[in-house]
Amino acid sequence: MILHITHNDLDGAGCAILVKKCFEMVNTAYLNYDEVDSYLEENYKTYDKIIITDVTPSKAKIEKLKNKMNLTLIDHHKSTEVLKKYDFTIHSLEKSATLLTYEWLISNNHKIEEYNELAECINDYDLWLMKRDDSLKMNMLFTLIGIGKYVERFVNNPSVKFNETEQYLLEIENENQEKYISQATNNTYFFRDKFGNSVAVVFAERYNSELGNYLVTNEDVDYTIIINAQKNKISLRSKTEVDISGIAVDNGGGGHKNAAGFSTDFDFCLEKFLKEIGVLD
Repeated sequence: MILHITHNDLDGAGCAILVKKCFEMVNTAYLNYDEVDSYLEENYKTYDKIIITDVTPSKAKIEKLKNKMNLTLIDHHKSTEVLKKYDFTIHSLEKSATLLTYEWLISNNHKIEEYNELAECINDYDLWLMKRDDSLKMNMLFTLIGIGKYVERFVNNPSVKFNETEQYLLEIENENQEKYISQATNNTYFFRDKFGNSVAVVFAERYNSELGNYLVTNEDVDYTIIINAQKNKISLRSKTEVDISGIAVDNGGGGHKNAAGFSTDFDFCLEKFLKEIGVLD
């Protein structure tokens, strides 16, 4: 029996699809970054092999498990580069976990070439490359139908072409998204951070990536901070040349140069919050 631990976002779901296609008897756990260690401690004894993608346990937990079972770690976050020293780790900053998982499985003679387009699409979204027309819609579909149904859909059908029902759902959701973004941008706060970068700050519970992309593209800002007050989550999006990953790492989160995030507890004194996370002096 295989335990597959993966992140509960689009990239983590992509990894789950590929692992399910290639292995039988897989139990998949979709977790946040801070849930991995405790889940492993409670469950690892039940399994012979553990695959962990797009999230990473602590170094102490890895040291505890590395000689007890067959481990494979696949990650692509800057904060976990130190794990490359382990021979069971696959790590690259230049690719999403889905694309790394796809290449790992292909190199081990699994016949999943039909999933190349899905892996490339998720890679485009997760690294915030935005070179494809379908990657934002792919994440929208994931958000609409939820991780379980999304994984099931692509396990059964690898095509990235949306069917008639999916297209209809996406059209309706796109209309809702445009209205939401219009309202949210009317309530955006603008600052200069301590390095002189222009920052847009907005409270939003939905469409974080799309809202961040809109603000960076259409407003004169270097990066955006999107505060989800319901979930105590912070999403960061930036222009291509601006690296905001350090803000996330400094606050216990992670991500990439142009797309990152972290969880936090905070009050609603916005300037105090921005000082606490290191954006303002």
